[in-house]
Amino acid sequence: MNGLGRILASETNVSDLLAYFTEEDPTPWSDLLGALPARAIREGRASAEKRADLLLMDAAGDTIGAVEVKLGHHLSEAQSDWYLSTFAADVPLLLTSLDPEDPHDSALDPQWTVAPLPSLVGRWMESTNSEVAVLAAAATRILESWSALITAVSVGVDGREAESLSSISDPFLGRVLTRALKPAVVKAGADRAYPGVTSGGGNALLQSWRAFPQRQEGQNAIAEVRWQPAARKMDFRFGVHVLPDGRAEREAAWHLATTLDEAIRIDSFSDYLRETDPDRAGLLLTDKGSGRPSAKGDWAEIVEKGFERGDASRYNPGFRRDGDTRFEASVRIDTTQATGPDIVALLGHALDYLTESWALRSS
Repeated sequence: MNGLGRILASETNVSDLLAYFTEEDPTPWSDLLGALPARAIREGRASAEKRADLLLMDAAGDTIGAVEVKLGHHLSEAQSDWYLSTFAADVPLLLTSLDPEDPHDSALDPQWTVAPLPSLVGRWMESTNSEVAVLAAAATRILESWSALITAVSVGVDGREAESLSSISDPFLGRVLTRALKPAVVKAGADRAYPGVTSGGGNALLQSWRAFPQRQEGQNAIAEVRWQPAARKMDFRFGVHVLPDGRAEREAAWHLATTLDEAIRIDSFSDYLRETDPDRAGLLLTDKGSGRPSAKGDWAEIVEKGFERGDASRYNPGFRRDGDTRFEASVRIDTTQATGPDIVALLGHALDYLTESWALRSS
């Protein structure tokens, strides 16, 4: 990624760029707002707690537009409701995003207008301010290339199948892609999904959960991917996760994990994939073994006291763990073959597999 790309790889910086363009030449807003802003305010405080990315004001100081910038994130219902309750009904709200078009956006309140980020920035390419026009052209080329790549990997373009994950090598774009896939993961059957980064490593992360049937709230099947685009490495994990964290939750998580001991294995899941989706079974780089470390120590002691600093040298539950209430198996994904839709499907299959396995073993 070049220098300008690194600058643009931030919603804050993109919002600053739009503010600068507006200060130098507000005319491109006229078609979207029906008026020309006299000034732009970054992180404009519209209430005591929250701010709009960009407030557009007229000469009298009245708000004539509010802009929300997204680089892969999706506008949540709560965030949309905040804008709708904060700004008068006659104030246009503009959502500009790098994402491919999302059906979720079509359900937005009519007060919202959706504008792809590359086309919005591109409006200043024809500015009479030559400095603005040159900068807008350079930024637009980068944003267009990012948007095209994310679309190509997440859904495909021009009737072609989606491209492989290995088409993306930049960590920032890896994070954008996982965010773009979140709605599809929920649509595929997850109760909820979270795109983020791993603690410490900062690798792209996409997690999904589904509640186990006839279990207390917070006792979930989990499936996730952890991705290092530059290294072309993606780890696929699946297992159990109980929230929040406490003595009862540790016991519940351990009960789920030991009950599903034969299911939370790569070889068992591979067998399931070969029956349900044989074309995607080959995306796992191995179909053998458990995908888990060897057990060490008596994990029942951890259930009682919780996992503490120094315990890693003496205890291992025999699963890939995160804390003491998440237990998983792990396998590497072939990123030269897998696409965005493949990841969505594998996460859904894993949640189906785990909840079906629980129903069989708990009946």
